[in-house]
Amino acid sequence: MVKKPQLLLVPVDGSDGADAAAAFAATLAQSLGTPIRLLFAFPKDPLHLLGLPAEARVAEQLSDYAPEAFADLRQARAERVFKRARSAVDASAVTVDEAVLDGDPAASILAHAAGEAGPMIVMGSRGLSPVSRILVGSVSQRVLSQATCPVTIVHR
Repeated sequence: MVKKPQLLLVPVDGSDGADAAAAFAATLAQSLGTPIRLLFAFPKDPLHLLGLPAEARVAEQLSDYAPEAFADLRQARAERVFKRARSAVDASAVTVDEAVLDGDPAASILAHAAGEAGPMIVMGSRGLSPVSRILVGSVSQRVLSQATCPVTIVHR
């Protein structure tokens, strides 16, 4: 028997697809009486942003970049993305909170979901072509194939 989700996790990135997922999740949350958590994944430091291993020589050079400046960039981006997603959700009708996740989007979304009781992930699709999905993959495809909870992909 499938149980009613206890929490709708909605990864957002400022895209039209994420907005569509947020709007769909809001409708679903209203009908189920379930809260929504907006998730925004962003690298925790400049090294992760560039995909460099910490032991790389260039990583030593980048360590001089001010961590505060990167943290400010991360926070500003999260605020913009959450503001846009909230505009797609009627916050007066549902409970909405936010979480900023560190690192790779798919991995951090999956880890966050694994730490929650009764989650369901509702996310948008960027609409990559089949060839692009094979070559570069997609966050939604990785989450869908690896999640241990229900996942709904919303196509706009």
